[in-house]
Amino acid sequence: EEVTESDDEDNLSSVLHQRAKMPWRACGKYLSAAGILLLPLLLLSQLLKHTVMVAIDYCLALWTEHAISVKIEPETKNCSQCMEFDHSPYSKVFSILCCLGIILCLVTSIAVEWTGLKVTKKLHSSLLNKIILAPMRFFETTPLGSILNRFSADCNTIDQHIPATLECLSRSTLLCVSALAVISYVTPMFLIALVPLAIMCYFIQKYFRVASRDLQQLDDSTQLPLLSHFSETVEGLTTIRAFRYEAKFRQKLLEYTDSNNIASLFLTAANRWLEEYIGACVVLIAAVTSITSCLYNKITSGLVGLGLTYALMVSNYLNWMVRNLADMEIQLGAVKRINGLLKTEAENYEGLL
Repeated sequence: EEVTESDDEDNLSSVLHQRAKMPWRACGKYLSAAGILLLPLLLLSQLLKHTVMVAIDYCLALWTEHAISVKIEPETKNCSQCMEFDHSPYSKVFSILCCLGIILCLVTSIAVEWTGLKVTKKLHSSLLNKIILAPMRFFETTPLGSILNRFSADCNTIDQHIPATLECLSRSTLLCVSALAVISYVTPMFLIALVPLAIMCYFIQKYFRVASRDLQQLDDSTQLPLLSHFSETVEGLTTIRAFRYEAKFRQKLLEYTDSNNIASLFLTAANRWLEEYIGACVVLIAAVTSITSCLYNKITSGLVGLGLTYALMVSNYLNWMVRNLADMEIQLGAVKRINGLLKTEAENYEGLL
């Protein structure tokens, strides 16, 4: 019995270790199918877009700081030098950056959708050729529903869900990195606490992804019986009233609702825990370092406000990054399953084609 228990514990630990790992091979297969040109275009457009977004916020911070400094300290200047603040240079730069950001957002969206379309067409064409040239023993050992599922559900996931999740993941990741870069630029003391904070975030997201995926599956699995029971009750309402089973079906509906609410509550609590815990640490460290730098190093209030604004948004960005990472991990299972069928050996046929 002790040997059996130890074997079960080893198997459980290995399963948990496998679930905590990211399917990098499936991710590499998806990105390699995008081609040599589309992948650099996608990365470059994302980097330029978020660089322009940070430049817009920095321009607004400088604009606000200079406008306030002119209005607050007029007595330090002579009467001949007292002039109204000229907003035209800042407005022109702000308008140009906004137009450039809109164009880059459009280019990024087109690049993401184009990448998803090319990957889907390439994987579907390769899968179709493999299935057509597959030997007869493949169809005798593989269920027909499994093959149809690869062409329907998995191709639909690769076609519609993965490009949107990839765009959200890249956007939230770059927003989080840019926010940390802005905070580090405003207050270099933040870099001292960034290393232990990054290590802590790594281990937290490693375990959170497993829990979030399980809770999401639990939420989906408890929602299906609720919807099925509700539709069956509506369709058989006449029969239920004839046999006077209203109380029984009402109690069953309440039980299914409670089960789904419990799973949804735990999922929401886990997401809030991740957002509030890490976000509170980032905001606390950023606020202390910003105020200290403002008091001793004479940093302008506009840059301090910019750093604190990005610190307040880091928690939201980090939460969405981990959520999208968990969704991407689930959706890459479709690429992994299709890649498994692509390894099927073709029929040895030497006749005419």
